[in-house]
Amino acid sequence: MSAVKILVTTDGSNLSDKAVDTAIGLAEQVGGSVVGMTAVLTPAPAGGFEDEDPVVKERLEAISRKAAEAEVPCEVIAEHAETVAQGVLACAARCNATYIVMASRGLGTFGALLLGSETQKVLSQADRPVLIVR
Repeated sequence: MSAVKILVTTDGSNLSDKAVDTAIGLAEQVGGSVVGMTAVLTPAPAGGFEDEDPVVKERLEAISRKAAEAEVPCEVIAEHAETVAQGVLACAARCNATYIVMASRGLGTFGALLLGSETQKVLSQADRPVLIVR
């Protein structure tokens, strides 16, 4: 059996930080690795990662730092796509992720019942397990 690879998405919010911590903790427990990604809804820069928006780079560097502190192998990806869901699903397939971990936001008074639309799209279209962190 191949090693467990956990894809975790971040948008830089406190809730996505919780998803990152969860993914790293799971990877620690199973001896797996983490692929940290953020979806970027603009075309990829010609100069690659070095020319990414500083906010994108900081989001990904934060995942790398946390994984390094936990001694969990990690790679990071700025996934350029038309939608967040498309980016998450494409990255998961390309990286052959075992699981996807992502955060969700509740909306209004029905917050406990509703998921964000991008999260819902990932859940309905994913061909692998998805863990939603609230």
